[in-house]
Amino acid sequence: MYHLLKKEINSFLGSLIGYIVIVTLLSTCGLFLWVFKGGYNVVENGYATLESLFALAPWLYLFLVPAITMRMFAEEKKQGTMEVLLTKPVSDRKIVLAKFFAGIILVSISLLPTLIYFYSVYQLGNPVGSIDTGGTWGSYLGLLFLAAIYVAIGLFASSITDNQIVSFVTAMVLSFIFYMGFEFIGEAGIPYPLEKFLTWVSINEHYLAVSRGVVEFNDLVYFIGIKIIFLYATKLCLRKGQEKKKLVLKASMIPAILVAAYIVSGVSNFRLDLTSEKRYSVTEAGKNMVQRVEQPVEIELFLDGEMPAGFRRLQKAVVEKVDDLGAHASAKIRMRITDPYETATGTERSKFFEWLEKQGIKPYDVRNTTEKGVVTSRLYPGAIIKYKGQQLPLNFLKTSEGFSHEVNLNHSIEAIEFELVEAIRKLTREKKKQLAFLKGHGELNQWDVYDISNSLLNDFYVSRITTGQLIEGDKKYDIVICAGATIPFEEKDKIAIDQYLMQGGKLMWFIDPVRVSLDSLTRGYMTLAFPHDLNLDDMLFQYGVRLNTDLVQDVYCSRVMVNTAAFGTPENFTPEPWYYSPLLTPSDNHPISRNLNLVMSEFVSSIDTVSANASIKKSVILSSSPYARKVKTPSGISLENINNPPAKELFNIPFIPTGILLEGIFPSVYKNRMVENLGYSRQEVINESQPTKMMVFSDASIIANQVEYSAKGQRMFELGLDMVAQKTYGNKEFLLNAIHYLNDEEGIMQLRNRALKLRLLDKARLREQKRQWQVINVLLPVLLVSILGIVYNIRRRYKFSR
Repeated sequence: MYHLLKKEINSFLGSLIGYIVIVTLLSTCGLFLWVFKGGYNVVENGYATLESLFALAPWLYLFLVPAITMRMFAEEKKQGTMEVLLTKPVSDRKIVLAKFFAGIILVSISLLPTLIYFYSVYQLGNPVGSIDTGGTWGSYLGLLFLAAIYVAIGLFASSITDNQIVSFVTAMVLSFIFYMGFEFIGEAGIPYPLEKFLTWVSINEHYLAVSRGVVEFNDLVYFIGIKIIFLYATKLCLRKGQEKKKLVLKASMIPAILVAAYIVSGVSNFRLDLTSEKRYSVTEAGKNMVQRVEQPVEIELFLDGEMPAGFRRLQKAVVEKVDDLGAHASAKIRMRITDPYETATGTERSKFFEWLEKQGIKPYDVRNTTEKGVVTSRLYPGAIIKYKGQQLPLNFLKTSEGFSHEVNLNHSIEAIEFELVEAIRKLTREKKKQLAFLKGHGELNQWDVYDISNSLLNDFYVSRITTGQLIEGDKKYDIVICAGATIPFEEKDKIAIDQYLMQGGKLMWFIDPVRVSLDSLTRGYMTLAFPHDLNLDDMLFQYGVRLNTDLVQDVYCSRVMVNTAAFGTPENFTPEPWYYSPLLTPSDNHPISRNLNLVMSEFVSSIDTVSANASIKKSVILSSSPYARKVKTPSGISLENINNPPAKELFNIPFIPTGILLEGIFPSVYKNRMVENLGYSRQEVINESQPTKMMVFSDASIIANQVEYSAKGQRMFELGLDMVAQKTYGNKEFLLNAIHYLNDEEGIMQLRNRALKLRLLDKARLREQKRQWQVINVLLPVLLVSILGIVYNIRRRYKFSR
């Protein structure tokens, strides 16, 4: 075997055409990755990754590998040396394997110079070395697996003819059929079992996984099985004059091997994710959720066409995550990608865009610099997911103030699994839960909480109840919200709430510890901020929090329109910062609030956590910015404060808590207390709760949307809408996350904690050294191969001249 292997390598390296093939491959690859504009350009993409190489290489290898293998058996047959080779004391199997390994070594030689690309991206990373090394080596492994199948196919093609051109074309066609052809057939609407089998036969299905740095048992079995099939077929074709019956019998083993490999591939779920952050691993919560799927799930993604590199990464990440989830699903999860610009033209396209937005898909406008100048295009980074006649919109793009475009896209990629799994949870849910807003204590009315209530209807039955209804009747409420109460709570109301909590109920409090008269303020007069006692302090203190009767002022705040014109001149209203309306910061350390936009508030107070009760876990999920201060009450508030703002150095208290999550086992406020006068006996009072959750916020405006009243009725605005800045803050998304967290029994909200490192190239360095790195990556690989050829042939001539 060794001598045959050595002969094949020497034969290839000793011919000029071998170097021409490798140089052509490397030149094409270098130009596409470093010079030509387009989706493969590493510099234009701006990310420290070699994904472009591993996406381009399979197509280049469709030409390279057949060029390497086309002569291995065809030339032997043409020159008449095949019979001589078969008479040697070497088995047919060893002959085939020797040529196969020779092909693998030659492909590896062509691949080695691409390590220069790896070095370049490593050095250009921001910071240096930010490329995912583990994932990259895994991708190289996947490329070698792919090349090995191409080599096996090429050997088979070379064994059935004595014409090298016919061998080359046959190998290229067969490689393409196995790479993409079967997958195309599988997507033609054939029965699912056959579709699943043909998709499994496709090389691309398995290469996509391995090229990301993920090694699965299913893929390993496939790569080994297909190589065995073609090498076995090559062995059968070596000898002429075989009896027809024996040949047919031996050939019948090929489909048997294929079916056996298909069956064996499903035996184990072994999966090794070589990426640094395990970015392609599916969580247990995700696996459990997709295993509930009983019928096919259809997902139509509308992010396609010409778009910036970041959105191409987002599209790729969505497709990959759907594939990852589909591998664990009980039924097929089908993905279809639609380009909104290709579906229609002119008026029809505008109507299609309107239809998408009515379905809940949010548009995003991007500016692209082209040869024609700056062009603004509209993208729809969302999808519609369908299951059993139901459908839901999915919006994958997450945008938050204070983050760069690249960071927002990275946050969007982090949240893909959560968005998909949460949508599947909603579609497979058997029944809705019960959510109630308390009434009877001057709480916000139905119009004030219209937007959040309407947004919850897909997941909850939303109602308004009194405290008496909490523990009366058969209806069980899963979550109860007390928002904006203005009338103090009586003890009978408090014990009803307390016992609801003891039974495992979940509570959300939106309380204003300080009352401010907005009517006087809007007329331009001074108003007074004074403490507002709702008789809840003892209850909340027992549970672990204390609401302070102060007001938080923050440098990061929304603005109000103020007349800044001098006396006697026409009015001139300009937006000015209003420190009493802080833009609160969701905590980046909790799945509820991670990667969310700022939350708009007004007249918010600080919160302290109290008690050393180890059974209650306390988490700050909402706070001020790093530049805030507390104002004691009672105090006067006037719009004149805008003209005389506090000194900046006074805003020196960072991250003042304004929202607290409490989780665990709560003690009853009425433990060991006289409760007979409240309609309870001591035996009826539950002294300790079941494990449950509670949230407390020191501002009711967080959950309230603005309402415009007129003779025609009410007009409700979107929650979190800033009328002055004409932008919407993250109130709704934050509160929906908070409510879903309270209701989360499967651990799905923990998926929002997934963190992926943002791996960017150093843009400043690229601007200065772009030409230098282009020259290195285009010319140096070619130069190395040329030097190898010169040295090898000089050494060879010297050896034979002796």
